Amino acid sequence: MANTFKSVTLDAGTSMSDLIPTVGASTQVIVLTCRATNVDGASDATVDVEVTDGASKNAYIAYTMTVPADSSLELAGTSKLVLETGDKLQALASATGDIEFFVSYLEIT
Repeated sequence: MANTFKSVTLDAGTSMSDLIPTVGASTQVIVLTCRATNVDGASDATVDVEVTDGASKNAYIAYTMTVPADSSLELAGTSKLVLETGDKLQALASATGDIEFFVSYLEIT
């Protein structure tokens, strides 16, 4: 098994975009941190983050969660998120250009 630490950033828009694309066959992903930062100096924004299995099952990690202006919110908290083959992590913001996501994860193949 190979273990590779990875990170990704996303300038969120108002439609769902992949933070972590679909996890491949014989692969697992452990999300260590998922941070949403509001870079708008004046307005609060909300975020949605969900895990989807590519079929019909989605689970929200955050749903219309408010991120105050000039602040960050840790969405993984003190726990970890485990993604299996076929899963992906997606996010959106209430306003384009207001939220930047940073995700750090371990990919196990």
